[in-house]
Amino acid sequence: VLNAGARVTEAAGRLINSGRHMQALLDDLLDFNRTTLGLGINITPRDVDLSQLFASELDQLRAANPGRRIDLKVHGDTFGSWDSQRLQQLLGNLVRNAIKYGALGAPIYVDINGGTEDVVFEVRNSGPVIEPSDLDQIFDPLKRGSDNENKHDADGNLGLGLYIAREIAKGHGGSIEARSDQNETVFAVRLPRTCK
Repeated sequence: VLNAGARVTEAAGRLINSGRHMQALLDDLLDFNRTTLGLGINITPRDVDLSQLFASELDQLRAANPGRRIDLKVHGDTFGSWDSQRLQQLLGNLVRNAIKYGALGAPIYVDINGGTEDVVFEVRNSGPVIEPSDLDQIFDPLKRGSDNENKHDADGNLGLGLYIAREIAKGHGGSIEARSDQNETVFAVRLPRTCK
C-alpha cells in the first residue's frame, strides 16, 4: 500500500509539473503575440519584497526539479515597486534555462543585490560556454544556439523564454544581459526600484 501511494504521489507530481510547463509555454506564446503586435507586456506594479517573492518561486522550481540544487543569496534592500507575477515569470524562465542547458550535477545560483537606486539579480550556472555569436542573439525570439537547428525541441520549447525575460525587464524600465566563459554562464537583470 505504501508503494502504491508513492507511485500515485510521483504520478501526481509529474502531472502537476506537466501542467506548469504547458502553462508557461502558453504564457510565453501569448506574450510573444502581444509584443509582435506592438502591445508590449502588461506590467502592474505594486510594493514587493523581491527576496520573498523569489524564495517562493524557487521553492516551486525545486519541487518541480528535485534533483537540482538551486541556491538563493540576498544582499541589501530588496523592496521596490514591480509586477510580482511578471518577475516570477522572468526568474522562472531564467532558472529553467539554466536547468536545461547547464551542467547536470552543478548547482544554480540566484543572487539578489539591492543598491541605492536599483536591484540587480543574477542567475548563474556552470556548463558549456555560450559562443559570442550566440550571445549576440540569445534574447531574440525563436532563436537557438548554433548547435540547435530546429525551431523547437522535444520539450515543446519554442525558444521564447529568454525573449520574454528581456521584455519583462524592459517593461520594468530595466535591462538584462548575458555573459559566458569556461567557468559559468550568467544572466544579470537590473531593475529600477520603481517601474518607469
